[in-house]
Amino acid sequence: MHCDSNFTTVWDPLQIFNYHTHYKYAVVILNSPLYWKDNTLLQIWKRAQVNVTVDGGTYRWLHYLEEQGIDLLNEDNTEYVPNLITGDMDSCSPLILEKLKSMGSMIIKTPDQDHTDYTKALLQLGQYAKKEDIELNGIYVFADTSGRFDHIMGNINTLYRSDKIIEHVQVIQIANNSLTWVLRPGLHSIIIPKILVENNGWCGLLPIGAPVNSIITTGLKWNLDNATLQFGSLVSSSNTYDNCSEVTINTDSPVIWTMGIEPLQKNTSNYEISQNT
Repeated sequence: MHCDSNFTTVWDPLQIFNYHTHYKYAVVILNSPLYWKDNTLLQIWKRAQVNVTVDGGTYRWLHYLEEQGIDLLNEDNTEYVPNLITGDMDSCSPLILEKLKSMGSMIIKTPDQDHTDYTKALLQLGQYAKKEDIELNGIYVFADTSGRFDHIMGNINTLYRSDKIIEHVQVIQIANNSLTWVLRPGLHSIIIPKILVENNGWCGLLPIGAPVNSIITTGLKWNLDNATLQFGSLVSSSNTYDNCSEVTINTDSPVIWTMGIEPLQKNTSNYEISQNT
């Protein structure tokens, strides 16, 4: 996470789609479907400083690679072997784990049932990065937003806790059509690619867990001016951008920011997308 001299937290979350980025990030794959139909995810994986699969997420990664014509267990494909495999391992074959261990994966069993596999994966990733002296600006957690609602909300809970789990690193959940993260109290600047503005990409601000008593925004079609956000009253869903490449948000409480990325999925020139913000 980085701030400018006015203590504005700057978010440029779509840097991972830039093939020439110097952004230092980790990839975490949870046990949810990977609906990526081209090689975009492969490129994101290969540019990451650290790659982690979480329990059943290991099978999700194997299956995705098979769809791309890649056999992960082939010794020629070590670039797709996770650095870390974490979880309670109740959804992963011991034979598969042993094979990946022989190919370079570090296997860390985390049986503690008081925390989700997602939470424990962030803890282990933070320790691994510190031990290996790996600098990270961000962590991208691949977690689809369909399926069991309790799992979805459990993932959101981990997002809210993430700054306590791994400090000074932006944690962003990525699904096939959206990005989601928590804005902490303070002023934030979010860089919006031109293609999302031109296609009226959707976005929202959601006060999950507790009200936001005061929030001010610029750059949205429907801005908030010292508004209160609260479930049962006002939430900012189905918003969009006001023909500009930056959204600013000043909030007095943690709030979820979520944004659609469908136009990026349809455009194969990802480098140009990121550069033309």
